[in-house]
Amino acid sequence: LPKAETHLTLWKADLADEGSFDEAIQGCTGVFHVATPMDFESKDPENEVIKPTINGVLDILKACLKAKTVRRLVFTSSAGTVNVEEHQKSYYDETDWSDVEFCRSVKMTGWMYFASKTLAEQAAWKFAKENNIDFITIIPTLVIGPFLMP
Repeated sequence: LPKAETHLTLWKADLADEGSFDEAIQGCTGVFHVATPMDFESKDPENEVIKPTINGVLDILKACLKAKTVRRLVFTSSAGTVNVEEHQKSYYDETDWSDVEFCRSVKMTGWMYFASKTLAEQAAWKFAKENNIDFITIIPTLVIGPFLMP
């Protein structure tokens, strides 16, 4: 990348490690949260996917709050946070959420992803409002590409 040596800093952080984003976010004015735990074959989705997703976004929000420099956090959401329910509607708006209990009971492929993203975004909105953080979400319908695995 042009000017990467002077304009880009890489940090190692882990959504599962509380506080691991603090140093990376310090001094930033904008933060983009685009990662999420994904394991459609998890034997323990509550502890391996759902809780880490919720805790991860809350930890990033806490790091933004500590930094005192972040003006906005952009959260990559999912269409799966809006319309996974028994009876689909013809339109959706910002008041619509996927039915997490429906996801848990039906257990369709990827159910834990839909549940984790929905619960994480709801928790993030609550935290952001309570702490006066400028938080927005984008909801792409499909994000594809190779997994980045260590």
